[in-house]
Amino acid sequence: MNRILAIASAAATALIVLSGCGGTPPGAPDAAAEDCKPRHEGLKTLEEGVLTVAQYEYTPFSMSEGPGTLTGLEGDILTKFAEQECLTLKINKGDSAAMITSVATGRADTTLGSWYRTKERAEKVRLSAPVVTSPFSSVTKEGIDNVDELEKLTIGVGQGLVGVDDLKEIFGGELKIYQNDDAVFEDIGAGRIDGTVQGYIAGTEYLKKHEIEGYKVTPLKPDDRLPATKAPGQTNFPVSKDNEQLGKAIDEVVADLRESGELDKIAEKYGLDPQVMHPGEANLL
Repeated sequence: MNRILAIASAAATALIVLSGCGGTPPGAPDAAAEDCKPRHEGLKTLEEGVLTVAQYEYTPFSMSEGPGTLTGLEGDILTKFAEQECLTLKINKGDSAAMITSVATGRADTTLGSWYRTKERAEKVRLSAPVVTSPFSSVTKEGIDNVDELEKLTIGVGQGLVGVDDLKEIFGGELKIYQNDDAVFEDIGAGRIDGTVQGYIAGTEYLKKHEIEGYKVTPLKPDDRLPATKAPGQTNFPVSKDNEQLGKAIDEVVADLRESGELDKIAEKYGLDPQVMHPGEANLL
């Protein structure tokens, strides 16, 4: 699922840091063994020996079962990256709107949670190579695959959705904006709105999470009014523009995990087709 950010310093300030101010975060796994040899020597992070990750819960991409632990499609990948680089994970939890800001302003080394590669984000942070692909889709009872038919329904979206400004142009004041995706699906389940627009993977998972039946997740046909439909959405691990070395290290590890088949195994672990881990050539929405 996949989102454009309202970048605001207030959101960054509101970021809730559950880990300690320094050293090994409380409850986190022990720091890497002294004889651990990092794949990339001299890799710079905000705290020596620590990979600070801005995180919010976004099934199945980003889950955290406690300080210093990450799971999910992207969480498992960052965990493997940290292991290869002999880094301890430090998780900074917060709202989705604060994630990219926290990276851009030096509060976190990277973030996760199905952040599409977009032109707007590329101006603020260094985007990694594509990680996961998830087509822009509708979530409706009718299985609608085009914007014209969507306009006939009452649609709600999370404020961080990529393409939300384009949707506002299409739907005008009829588009309902929610603070987060859980609130969207709560209203779908209650019958207060007819559906939403989401990344295919996230839409499927949220229907399961909220135990909503009778709805279909349908990729939308390309529409000039909604650029996110014209190219496959590709998620990434953004880092600060001042830390190209970290970005390249993440790119290399992701490429090797893909080549070795480890990414396919991660997709299967979460009940998804391994093809979601093969996004093709990089693009920008």
